[in-house]
Amino acid sequence: MPAKAAQRPRQNGAAAAMPVVPFTAAAHEHTEIAFDEVIQPEAGAHQIPPIDIPAFGYMRHILIEVSTNTEGEQEAEAVTNPDFPWNLFSNIQISDVNGAPIFGPLDGYAALWASITGGYAGRPDPRVMPFFSSEYKKPRFLLRVPVEISHFDGFGSLANQNAAASYRLSLTLNEIAKLTTKNKKAPKVRIRVWLEAWSLPNERDIIGRPQAEAPPMLDSAQYHSFFQKNVAKGAQTTLLVRVGSLIRNLTIIARNEAGERKDGVFPDPAILEWDSRKIREDSQVMLQELLSASVPELKTRDTGVFAYLLDRSTKNTVGDDSPTLWLPTVQSTRMEIRGNAEEAGSLQIITNDVAPVAVQPSERYQEESRTGFHPESSGAGQVGPRG
Repeated sequence: MPAKAAQRPRQNGAAAAMPVVPFTAAAHEHTEIAFDEVIQPEAGAHQIPPIDIPAFGYMRHILIEVSTNTEGEQEAEAVTNPDFPWNLFSNIQISDVNGAPIFGPLDGYAALWASITGGYAGRPDPRVMPFFSSEYKKPRFLLRVPVEISHFDGFGSLANQNAAASYRLSLTLNEIAKLTTKNKKAPKVRIRVWLEAWSLPNERDIIGRPQAEAPPMLDSAQYHSFFQKNVAKGAQTTLLVRVGSLIRNLTIIARNEAGERKDGVFPDPAILEWDSRKIREDSQVMLQELLSASVPELKTRDTGVFAYLLDRSTKNTVGDDSPTLWLPTVQSTRMEIRGNAEEAGSLQIITNDVAPVAVQPSERYQEESRTGFHPESSGAGQVGPRG
């Protein structure tokens, strides 16, 4: 827990509290490798044994680095799946020390968009990186699997100091048939997994000032999960099943009955309702504008992808946000997306929600929109001066 402010005498005899050095000034960024192996996709799915995350300080994120060890080959008329190279992974999951999922399970393409809409880097879209390659013969990318919410103050990073009770990453490689048609030779890929963390600060710095030894609202955690809803052509209503915490964003991937991403499966306009109150009514163009305007250097808004971004409280762009725009919910909250769609298919709805320790369930959403949630005057619950 943060260290208590030390007392020092004033000239008039009154005690004055020394300011506490903020956590991100007291801690230091740390990275280390957790896994390194060369693997080739097979005819069936290949499950990698669970990877133990190294114990160190406070866990921020997990990075999955994929590079080509041996190039693959297709026949001339082969077609690569539009979700490639992200669908190299059919399953990505981070589990806590008790085995409960924190992130996922999500497929690689869904994990890509969870990382983009969450704004966990200055350029959150990994497809704009200079080393990125989506060629089937030589895929190369870096995917951030998020844990921390705000890099600005470390909010959401998790204590990771017990090697006997480690967090775990689970990865499953997709089958070749899901990657391309008419494959000649699947590429061998080198998969490296890295831990991004904060170091554990000392109680005081070298000149004796007290330091925050933990991020704000320690043990607050964000979760990424999904559910899939089959929808019909015409009028549709989709009930959101993940409620009970603070909803930070919603990302929707719409696919037709053949599994292809299609805009027409999502309503236009789409109405987002919160306990029978219409809180948003947007055309598809409006939602596309929201996504493009809110994600710094977004490479492209993929067909079939839509998002409700409530993580824009700092600069009206995603990331380093506070809870001020998040939607507080309880288990009885009814949230729905409804409207009319041009074609039938399915909606994969990825929910990014946060369970903050400082907010009691009884204090969350009530009738008449009284949430009971009040941002702190400083720290994780408030957007303070940020340079």
